[in-house]
Amino acid sequence: MTENRTLSTRSAAAKANEALSRSAKTKSTKRKRVPTNAPMSKREKKEDDGHQTVGDLKTEIDGRSGQNEAEGKEKLAISPAESTEQPQERPSIRSHEEKPPTPDPESATIKPKTLDDAGSSVKMSPEREEIVPTDILEKGIIYFFYRPRVNVEAPHGMKDVSRSFFVMRPTPRGAKLEHGPIGDNSNCRLLLLPKKKFPTSTSERDMGFVEKAGVTLKTLQDSLIAEHHYLTQTRGERTRPEARPYAEGVYAIISSGPRSSHLAYILTIPSEVGDVQRDFGLRSRGSFIIQTKNPKYPGPSYAQLPKSPEYPPHILEKFHDLRWIPTEPELLDYPNAQFLVIGAAQGELGKAAVAKNGSKNDDQEQPGEELEKFEDENEERVKSLKGDHCVYEDLGLDAKNYPTVPTTWESDTQ
Repeated sequence: MTENRTLSTRSAAAKANEALSRSAKTKSTKRKRVPTNAPMSKREKKEDDGHQTVGDLKTEIDGRSGQNEAEGKEKLAISPAESTEQPQERPSIRSHEEKPPTPDPESATIKPKTLDDAGSSVKMSPEREEIVPTDILEKGIIYFFYRPRVNVEAPHGMKDVSRSFFVMRPTPRGAKLEHGPIGDNSNCRLLLLPKKKFPTSTSERDMGFVEKAGVTLKTLQDSLIAEHHYLTQTRGERTRPEARPYAEGVYAIISSGPRSSHLAYILTIPSEVGDVQRDFGLRSRGSFIIQTKNPKYPGPSYAQLPKSPEYPPHILEKFHDLRWIPTEPELLDYPNAQFLVIGAAQGELGKAAVAKNGSKNDDQEQPGEELEKFEDENEERVKSLKGDHCVYEDLGLDAKNYPTVPTTWESDTQ
């Protein structure tokens, strides 16, 4: 019995020693894991060493699906001024127009209900309101701009054009135009055409999107017209040229049937259309079929936006399950709204000039007649502002500092 107890005691002691040995090894192993985090510290140090620019950090963050804690803290350290200005400093063409500073909330819906008549040529006319056909959903002044490529001072053709866009300045349906500048109101829209030109035939179609909505002409002047200088790491200082107008006129969004709507225009400036206007797909007058995309469905790869329009429920209901619906003015009152323009008429208004069956009262004019009358008034207004300088006067700029709207490219005049 004594021998058995001795063996049992020795066995227990051996097991205890073995357990202590394993515990010591485990602690030693845990201590050895601490230095393995050193590479992460170096990576974090690189991000926090002060040598990264705000643009580098923003590009890095945008290019990843996930963010670590250090990156999140770095992003929070960016001041509001830096975060709004820096996207303009990235050399990407897309970033120049997509992320300029905007004082107005993107989700705001702007409806042209009232105008400040002080200093404005837009005047309300109850008599005019009665004869405007119901097919005209909206009318107003339209401006067409292009921006040359970076560091290009004298464009010689479309190859030197970076971006093409147009500005809609709605007026009340019953408004008439008198002499003087158009006046300012927070109901302007800035719309972009990535392919730069309008379609010229029914077989051509181009997508565009709303860059800004519910802004003043003054806001557009500051963010659109102005020349901008910025620095890049590889090419040094670069210059984004100011945007340049190439046409101005009147427009109307016209309901041309249950399944279609048209964007019709008549140019006032220039008085004679030239190569510049034709290269952008414009004539003295014309129209396009215009439709708005359901944000529920993704667009083609070349036309996808990082953010969808923030349509309220009552607008989303208009789409049902359709991919495209005829454009109505309120569908364009939201940034990132996408639209499709299809060539319809060149040199004439086409179907947009005539009201659809049963939509016009006997005492109402045809849509084309109202648009022509509106253009006649705009022509008189333009003459009172010294012709082509009207574009700059409307934007609140000193017209003496700007050339007339060109009809030929630089190479054609040399």
